[in-house]
Order: sequence, then C-alpha cells, then structure tokens
Amino acid sequence: MAMNYATMASSLRCCPSAGAAFRRPVGTRGADRFSAGVLRCSKRGNGVVGLKLSCAAASASPASQALPPLPWWAKELKEEDEKFFPLVDLDPAGQGQEEIDAIWNALLSSPLQPVLRALREIGAAGNLFRCRSFHIGILSGALLVIAGFSQLCSTTPILFVDIVLGYIFYKLSILSAELQRNGRANNICARIQLVLLFVLSFKDSRGYQGTYGVLAGLIWFLNVQLYFRTVYYEMVGTNYIRLFWLGVYRILQSKGGLIKVAKGLIMSN
Repeated sequence: MAMNYATMASSLRCCPSAGAAFRRPVGTRGADRFSAGVLRCSKRGNGVVGLKLSCAAASASPASQALPPLPWWAKELKEEDEKFFPLVDLDPAGQGQEEIDAIWNALLSSPLQPVLRALREIGAAGNLFRCRSFHIGILSGALLVIAGFSQLCSTTPILFVDIVLGYIFYKLSILSAELQRNGRANNICARIQLVLLFVLSFKDSRGYQGTYGVLAGLIWFLNVQLYFRTVYYEMVGTNYIRLFWLGVYRILQSKGGLIKVAKGLIMSN
C-alpha cells in the first residue's frame, strides 16, 4: 500500500533516515539508563523505505527526553512484535501494468497452460496414437470440468456464481501473498477482491439453505469489513494501520486495556 512519505513523516514524526523516531521507557537499569522500544525508519537494499520496531539501550539525556511521545496506540508495542510486523513498504515496486499482468497470468494463463502445452505436444506428434495417456487425460479432465460447470450453471446458477467468484477470490489471495513476499505491489488485487465480495454479498441468496447459507454469509460479511478497510486505508495513504491494530491489541492485553483503548479513541477524535 503506497503512501506519501511526507504524510508518513508528519503522522508518525519519523526521521527521513535510518534512526529512532520514538523511544519509550519500558524499565529502568540504574539511575541514568533505560531500555527503549524504538520505531525506526530504515532503507532496504533495494531502496524501499520502511518502518521497523526495535529495542535498544540508550542513556537518558536531554536530547532523548525531548523526543516526541509515542501515540497512545503504540505504548504497549514490544520488541518481539517486529517478527510479526515486517517493514512496511511505502512505495512497493510493480504497481500498475506489472500487477495487472500478474493478475491476468494467475487467473487465465497459468490454469490454461497445461492444456495448451498438451495440445501443442499432440500437434507435434502428428498422430493421436503417439501421444501419452496423460495428454488425453488433461484434455478429458478439462472438458469434464467445463461440462460440469455448464450443467451446474443451468441447474443452480447461484451456486455456480459462488464457485466461480470464490475461485477467483482464492487465486487473487494467493497472488497477493506472493507479490507481497516479493516486495511487489498488490493494491489492485485487494480492490478486485472487494468488488467480488460486494457482488457475493448483495446478489440474490434465496437459494441458500442450511449451514451453507449461514457459513457463506458470515464469511462474506467478515471479509467485506476487512477488505473495505484495507482498500480505504490504502487509498487515503495510511500505511501503518496494521501496526495501529497491533498496538490496540497489545493495549487490550494489559490491565484496564478496554478503558485505555476507549479513552485513546475518544481523545484522538
């Protein structure tokens, strides 16, 4: 999720180079030293700037005491959270056409690749009897899947839509995970998934019965909440929202956490 670096800097008061932006005492070690949780700005080898939570020992000095305080939601963050919250990509590579090409490949090119390769090998053989059994198996399996979906669409169109859109949603989730692991942009995937969720949520559901209807409705509702927030915060340029919720979770784990969270939300508005 890309965001303007100036926005991040003003929001988190983070320095433009690799260094400490926030320090908070988490324990004393004598009269003049303390352990500090540090939210750092750092630059990777590929030039991507990110945020990193780390812990360091520092001497109590006027300079360190003058640093701005942590936002209320970050006061309970721990050093171990760094393992669960990787560096935030402020400007991931591959936005735009590269991501669209990846989506096209994931949804169409990759699933059809085995069938197209089998057809090319059958054509190169020049004789059906020279082909292997798996050549026929690939084509037969693909035809059976198409025939099955055609029959399902004619008998239960609502269930057919659920299966097709659910498969697309699943493939986009896998692609989004791979893009994120490789440091590439995945914003378009999330936006397409949000549209799919709205279609699934608001289409005619009178054919749903029993456990399937309850389960499907619950899954759609929870995912709409999640992806709507993801897309919204990405579009407005707030890139540290996951760190915010992690901080809220840490506060809720502490004594009187619910009251602290309610007070923090009220005071910040």
